[in-house]
Amino acid sequence: MILTKASGLIMGPISALMGWIFSLIYNLFYGLNIYSIGFSIIVFTVIIRLAIFPLSVKMTRNSKIQQYLQPEFNKITKKYKGKKDQESMIKQNKEMSELRAKYGIKTSSGCFTSLIQFPIFIALYNVINNIPAYVAKVRALYEPIANAIFRSNNGFTLFKAFVENEENNKILSRVASLRTKTGMPEFSSVTDAASEFGKSALNTIIDVLAKCNDAMFSQLSEAFSKNPEVAKAIVENQEAIHRSNDFFGINLTDAPGFKWSWALIIPIASFLFQYLSIKVMPTQKTGDEQQDQVAETMKRTMIFMPIMMLFVTIVTPAGLGLYWAVSGFVGLIITIATNKYYDNVDMEKIIEKQVAKVEAERAKKGDKKSWSERMMEKAYGTEGEAAENARNMNKYSNTKLKNYTSPTAYKNENQSSDVEDRTDTGKKYKAGSISARANSVRDYNNKGE
Repeated sequence: MILTKASGLIMGPISALMGWIFSLIYNLFYGLNIYSIGFSIIVFTVIIRLAIFPLSVKMTRNSKIQQYLQPEFNKITKKYKGKKDQESMIKQNKEMSELRAKYGIKTSSGCFTSLIQFPIFIALYNVINNIPAYVAKVRALYEPIANAIFRSNNGFTLFKAFVENEENNKILSRVASLRTKTGMPEFSSVTDAASEFGKSALNTIIDVLAKCNDAMFSQLSEAFSKNPEVAKAIVENQEAIHRSNDFFGINLTDAPGFKWSWALIIPIASFLFQYLSIKVMPTQKTGDEQQDQVAETMKRTMIFMPIMMLFVTIVTPAGLGLYWAVSGFVGLIITIATNKYYDNVDMEKIIEKQVAKVEAERAKKGDKKSWSERMMEKAYGTEGEAAENARNMNKYSNTKLKNYTSPTAYKNENQSSDVEDRTDTGKKYKAGSISARANSVRDYNNKGE
């Protein structure tokens, strides 16, 4: 059975949800005498982009926090500059991780925001490529023609010949699961349409009809010229079908193809907006030269995505390209707006709220460690050292940002230097002096608090 909703544990439910939302929007426009599915695609895209808007804002917020804290990351980078031994690299990564953990910075948030759109894109592809399966009002346009073909004498032979026609087969090849020579149900005029086999045959016919343009409907009418019921059904419904698929002269069920036409504006717009969205996307700075180079490389690699989508939207139905173009445009506007907002906001207050949020989450979680924290302990130190660092992080939580020093860095400096550096007073005392010993006693007492 071809005309079915997408299956699968993940894509099945997501596609069903997308289809339900799309059908709801189409029915709303239909009630307003607006029959083109193009407007439904635009509104649907805006709704989806607004749904993932909080993720986009979170990604930008995370990036801006890292940019504001860049001097603190630079201190750690400068400290270990030129040190390529394994121990130094482990200590540098640990201090970087402590600083990111203090402010709740997650380096994977940008990837998550991008990756979450792929299931949505695939789900919408399922919907756009099989609109009659998800939108009952659109399916109703094809059903009279499908029923007429189904009840025709010698209908299967004529319809199979129509599908296997060399010219039509190039267009209908988009129905990847339609095995035209071996998989088409061999129906007849006496087949029970209510049976599972009959439903499968009707769905196959409708799925093929949904890929037909006006010229192909004319060919189909000629193929069934001896059966006036088919020609009559086509005449009565073709105008409504054309009206549903037309978007300012572009047939949304047709692929623009590698030929000059008005429909090429959709792939071009898709490429342009996706490219600009990536260019204005803020690059997250970690302070680690190696990680920053990787991030820049990933951003440059992302440029290939619009290029890939340009070719995809040329060879797939224009309706899918319309979604991708509108999605790129809305994403571009959101990125520009959020960048401008965070460029003018008081970042000190933003960071204070972020620290408070992190501390609240840590207090709520108690001694229970997340998977990432357990991995950090295995990679950078023992559980006891991790606990000590956590206490030190809490002690410094109210420290002004410009004066922040990683507890690991402070500990390492005390162990390797003859001079004790106090970050709270700025004064330095000679190791072994009375002042240094007094500060050591105070540190010991503070740890016990």
